[in-house]
Amino acid sequence: MNDDVTIRELLVEPETVEDLQIPQNIIIDLILRLLFNEGNVALRRFVEVLRLHNNALNQILQWMRKEHLVEVSQASSELGSLGYVYTLSDAGEARARDALDRSLYVGPAPVPIHQYNKIVELQTQKRQRISDVQVNNSLSGLILPEGFHRKIGPAVNSGTSLFLYGPPGNGKTTIAQAISGLIAGTDPIWLPYALTAGGHIIQVHDRLVHKKVAGEHHRIVRGPG
Repeated sequence: MNDDVTIRELLVEPETVEDLQIPQNIIIDLILRLLFNEGNVALRRFVEVLRLHNNALNQILQWMRKEHLVEVSQASSELGSLGYVYTLSDAGEARARDALDRSLYVGPAPVPIHQYNKIVELQTQKRQRISDVQVNNSLSGLILPEGFHRKIGPAVNSGTSLFLYGPPGNGKTTIAQAISGLIAGTDPIWLPYALTAGGHIIQVHDRLVHKKVAGEHHRIVRGPG
């Protein structure tokens, strides 16, 4: 990957299979599992669940038709291949069962781990600095040692991991939540729904914490900060 790539460039939605930079078999397995679960699936449904551009999905689905893994159960003459509704063939159903044995994940297509690492690195470098006053205000409802905010502030601004330790009940979780709320008031943290490494899918998205981004960045969510 080009070292000069920007966050904006990484957030651009890939339009081709090659642009996804992940093994095609991962997308094929996602398609097979979705078809196995839902039966008949239109292209717009694939876009909704897998968060991929319809051009990339259309490429893979046409290949799967040629390999007799999927069949067209409905078609719209006005929309061409974009109006197709797909179902599994007998061979596709057998392949789908194998895909389910490997993983039960059905959701947005993952991003490659090198791309994930790069966007985390870029965001660490460019994040807005948090002042002592902001940290102190975020912790004002807690009873803490004097000057505690001066220790937390530099750790938060370092852009690295922050480790809070101590016996149960000393406020670690409450402090972490306060810091999370403070970071959430600055720049957003962009995260993928899932990433892939070594052929495995690792789900990052937590629907209770992260917010989906409206617009074109389909495989990206906004984190708590």
